[in-house]
Amino acid sequence: MSREAQPGARVIVLDEGGNWRGCGTAWQLAEKGHHVTIVTPDAQIGRDLVRTAADGPLRVRLKKLGAVFHVESAIAGWANGRARIRSLLDESETEIEADDLVLALTNQPNSELADELRAAGIGFAAIGDCVSARQAAAAIYEGREAALRL
Repeated sequence: MSREAQPGARVIVLDEGGNWRGCGTAWQLAEKGHHVTIVTPDAQIGRDLVRTAADGPLRVRLKKLGAVFHVESAIAGWANGRARIRSLLDESETEIEADDLVLALTNQPNSELADELRAAGIGFAAIGDCVSARQAAAAIYEGREAALRL
């Protein structure tokens, strides 16, 4: 966070990535005394952190800090400081009040440089997020493959 935002006491973090972007933001907010609710379409908080074994300690710490988890859920609506949280399992809805909604969404591809190079007729190998939103491991693999072709 750039520290420009001043979230209110009650914050909902919509975590679509299951990684440190959403989970770390929730942790920081909770440590600063905010009441944090995490909403994720995943079956668990920190899904992408399982491979590092950081997911368990993360959930324990968040729970000790008072965070509330809504897994396998989505935000169906947000208006006037109220969020409608819909279960993706049975479509039931819960409404909660919050001061702010923080979005930790998936990566967005950025092909601006690739488009300029292509237009200028400059050869290049496109890898990573300029091709499609992906994780670092995929970009590293693609970079290796591009290097081997040289």
